[in-house]
Formats: sequence, structure tokens, C-alpha cells
Amino acid sequence: MHDVFQTSETIDGVAPINESGTLVLEGSRPGQVYEQEHAAAVADLRDGTVMLAVHPDHRRRGHGTALLTDILAEHPDLTLWAFGTLPGSTELAAKVGLTPIRTLLKMSRPLTDDDAPPATDVELGHFHPDDASRIVEVNAAAFAHHPEQGKLTLEEFDDLTRQPWFSAEGLLVARVDGEIAGFHWTKRHGGGMGEVYVIAVHPDFGGRGLGRILLEAGLAHLRAVGDDVVKLYVEASEERVVKMYDAAGFTVAARDTSFGRTS
Repeated sequence: MHDVFQTSETIDGVAPINESGTLVLEGSRPGQVYEQEHAAAVADLRDGTVMLAVHPDHRRRGHGTALLTDILAEHPDLTLWAFGTLPGSTELAAKVGLTPIRTLLKMSRPLTDDDAPPATDVELGHFHPDDASRIVEVNAAAFAHHPEQGKLTLEEFDDLTRQPWFSAEGLLVARVDGEIAGFHWTKRHGGGMGEVYVIAVHPDFGGRGLGRILLEAGLAHLRAVGDDVVKLYVEASEERVVKMYDAAGFTVAARDTSFGRTS
């Protein structure tokens, strides 16, 4: 199974499973793992998504269609993630009657010495374990409309803070009158690559420019710790947020598509 995923990533240039899929494989997230001849898949039952790959040496022989058909017979409401929106994935979705329902943009830009901490009166600091409950609360409020991000639980947050990549210094918080109003969770991937992992602002503190301030603070942090490039993922439908990233110099590098049943 791991060979199918790893070889697919090497050949396609994009990983066939995301972070939640990896957590399912590790057994730390609810889900199911499937394997048939030359094909493998991970179903994230919490988010209602499935991620599938066929070994590059055995594609276009019906393996992917057979596996996905079996999975959807068991879980008909799952949606299929096609990372990179590769032609084979699009064709596979169509064969089983799925159509595009969401587009996730991968955006990136270089980091430079001009990425300095913002000039602001907002109190900026770093995560402390006592902040965990408020971080989850802010996240839930900020992403109440989001099918995945808004479901983050305190237990899942704690699990993420135990991941090898986690750094308390990389989770920046903005406080207003002593209360956490928003946060920017950065992530480092090695090789000079950083990520805008999550930016969240509680709706009660909207309209104050906190998103932009947190973005600038996080970019400055990633540059200061030695990263040269930063990436992020954002829903294409979030036009206001996409415009903020456009204004900050990000450009679209790739698109991921979610396919599902519309009726």
C-alpha cells in the first residue's frame, strides 16, 4: 500500500493523500484503509472524504474504478479528493458518477528579507498550552461554514501539537484586551519550505485587519527561522481571503478538486 502511494507521488509530482489521510494510515484518526490489486485508498470518515491511488505501472486497467466503486457502495456519501486535479483522477470520478463540488487552491511565493513583523498595536505572541481550548474555540467560530477545518476538536488539536513538525513558536496568537482573537499556525516542511497552515480570526473581532496582521507576522516568522518559500491552501470560493493572499504576493501553483454526488 505504501508503495502505491509513494510511487504515485514520485511519478505524479503530487501526493495522493493529504495530512488527514496520513493520520488515518497511522491509526490516529477515524477512517478505513482499502487495498486491492495495484490500488489503495484511505477513507477519512470524520470528514467524509476518500483518497485513492493506482500504481503508475498498472493504470487504465480498471483497478481504480473497481476499488472506488466498492468503497462508494459501502459509503455512498463520501467525496473524492483529486490532488493536483490530474486527468486520470477526473476521468475516474466521472466513471463513477461524481462531479466537481469544491476547488482548493495551492498558492505560494518566495520569502524575502522584506517579510518583517508588522507595525501594529495588536498584541502578538506565541502559543502556550493554556491557550489550547481558546484556539479550538476560535477555529470553530472562524470555520463554522467549512466542511473540514471547523470540526477540529481539542483532542485532535492536542494530537497535532504532538506531531514532530509542531513548534509553539510557530503558532502565533493575536490578543485583544487579553483575549485570543485570532491565530496564525505556521508549519515547516524542511528544505526551506514553510506553510501558512491555518489563519483564523474569531468573527467577533472581524473587520480589524487581524487576518492581514497575522499573515504578515507568520511570514516574518518563517523567514526568520530560515525558510525561503511559503505555500498555503485556500478554498477557491473564499474570494475575500484569496484577494488577501493575492495582495500579499501569492500566486496559484496548483488546484485540488473534490468530487461528489450532487443529487
